Amino acid sequence: MKAVLLSMDSTLRSNLSVGMPLDLAVLPDDACKFSEIRRIEAEDRGFRALSDAWSNALRDAFADMPDEHCDIAAE
Repeated sequence: MKAVLLSMDSTLRSNLSVGMPLDLAVLPDDACKFSEIRRIEAEDRGFRALSDAWSNALRDAFADMPDEHCDIAAE
């Protein structure tokens, strides 16, 4: 579920045609019934916390990337 929510967060940020609310349905393996169905609204604190943590982690990872690979010669 975390990977799905982070993917949706990235989609929200990169595609202006996608917006809140998000509808989430979890269908476990070998099940014929959803284990969870929920609507995530823009003010959802849990989703906002996950989104903020993911943004900070990406920003930190970008800052930690070495610069020496940025000088790629054109072929």
